[in-house]
Amino acid sequence: MNLDNKALTESEKIEVRAFLLDGPAIWVKEGAIKADGNGSAISNAQAWAREHSEEIVRPDIGRIVFDQGGVRDSLSHKFGRMKLDAVQAIPSAIKSGKVVSISDDFGGKPMKNVVLVAPIQIGGNERSFLCVRLVRNVGDDSRLRIHEVFDMGDVKNTAIPFQTPGTDQTARPQRGIAIYISILRDVFGVNG
Repeated sequence: MNLDNKALTESEKIEVRAFLLDGPAIWVKEGAIKADGNGSAISNAQAWAREHSEEIVRPDIGRIVFDQGGVRDSLSHKFGRMKLDAVQAIPSAIKSGKVVSISDDFGGKPMKNVVLVAPIQIGGNERSFLCVRLVRNVGDDSRLRIHEVFDMGDVKNTAIPFQTPGTDQTARPQRGIAIYISILRDVFGVNG
């Protein structure tokens, strides 16, 4: 499946904003994945993903593979408790999340970055927004590259720099989470 670059129109931003604010689409248990006598947090997250691995087919972005390798890759980019808990939400987020961006690879490789968002609830905590970046290699399956979790406080936090890739697909991100925060800020109409 060939994917064209995509940035949200104003009407799509309104639709995504309503989706994110309507209530959590996905609830997950807090602390279900953690380091214990069976292994490290990452190895236990991989074990969870191995038990829940699946191929998901979406008409808009094609086939996506959720497996332990993608979870390992995502957690190798640094993680905290929320990101670890959110692993449980990734398959559902891939199925029901809204695609907010499709762009060429920032390094010029023959691949597309697909960013989707979904509202999640981790235990009794404040609702969060899960951002999942999938990578579609040209002629290959999509796979999980990274997932991040934010709440509205993160979106409004001016200490996190604004970044243009949310609206300008050609810019290269200078900081890992800035691209996702910028996309969410664009959806919520938060100015810096």
